[in-house]
Amino acid sequence: MNQHEAIDRSVASGSADHGPGRFVIQGRLVRVRGQNILFSPSQKAIFAVNDTAADIWRSLEEGMPPHAISVEMARSGVDKLEADRHVEAALEDWQRLNLIRPCAPLSTSSAQKPLSQVVAVAGLNIRIVYPAAYAFPAISVFRHLEVKRDTADVLLEVVGQGGRVHLLRDGKWILSCSLDELPVMLKGQLLTEVLDYGAYELALHAAALLGNERIVLLCGNPGAGKTTLTLALVHAGFGFVADDVTLLDSSGHGVGLPFAPAVKAGAWPLLAKYCPGLDAVPICRRPDRKRVRFAVPKAFVPLPPAPLPIGCVVLLRRGRDTKASLEPIDPAHALRGLLNGALAPGGELSGTAFEVLTQLIGSAQTYCLTYSGLDDAVQLISKACHDE
Repeated sequence: MNQHEAIDRSVASGSADHGPGRFVIQGRLVRVRGQNILFSPSQKAIFAVNDTAADIWRSLEEGMPPHAISVEMARSGVDKLEADRHVEAALEDWQRLNLIRPCAPLSTSSAQKPLSQVVAVAGLNIRIVYPAAYAFPAISVFRHLEVKRDTADVLLEVVGQGGRVHLLRDGKWILSCSLDELPVMLKGQLLTEVLDYGAYELALHAAALLGNERIVLLCGNPGAGKTTLTLALVHAGFGFVADDVTLLDSSGHGVGLPFAPAVKAGAWPLLAKYCPGLDAVPICRRPDRKRVRFAVPKAFVPLPPAPLPIGCVVLLRRGRDTKASLEPIDPAHALRGLLNGALAPGGELSGTAFEVLTQLIGSAQTYCLTYSGLDDAVQLISKACHDE
């Protein structure tokens, strides 16, 4: 699991104007050749900070609550309002980057009755509990995956505290984010649960659609248009199986993860005719603050499905003003495309997993789609699947 390991020290409690006065430190501050650098062991990432932010960090390490840090800065000559802003901005940034987090226990109690849903993904049943004030729009993004069950394999709880939303797994903190990032972060956590605990031979970085009772896989580099083409094909009558990750079992059959696609802002006008009503869907944010809307497909394959055979593998190559063509490709080319971004349980691609992949390539039709317009791409794929 991608859980953040806290350095073995927590900031002492105290009153605070800027949220909780108690934090777990999850980063490390060093000074190298005059530059302050924050290191995140869990993310293997570094962040350069100025001297003011470094002083705030050291004060947190020493157990000083945020309010007291502002007061101390004011005593040194900084305007009190300016000091408050510096501390508030630092705490917000560091929580967003998961360099600090509120110290447990985080309370899940609320005056309002919490909302709950159990979602089924690739054989796992996961209960998500939300405070009523923080449930929307996240709860609607996963509504199509809901099942009626009293028990679940995993419990995820959403908690609001200190102006942030925190996610707990079986009572243990795993991440913090802003409210508008929650749907994206929950989708990522559900994917993590499947990849860590699901039963599969190989996870492919590929969209999947259903046509003629067989799966059509779409794969390609970031920016190749998997999401937009997937939604256009759903509009053309294909069943929705997966937007981004498809699992293979030991027979080379596919199991999709039908999470709602997160459509980036640049694609909203392009998808207007394929996803009616997308402009009315709430705007969410990714951790990089880019805007997305979740397009919940109406024609998805309910889970848990029986694994389905792969009928077609299509490698995408999108270009501007490119004439659309769908050309057969050789097995080696197709294997390279499927291996790009593929994951195996435990991390290492086993001989068995590779045999599954070669078995898939041996029985499926394999193509490279070059295109610029969605209509042409949909027409070519539809014809190829119909002629199969």
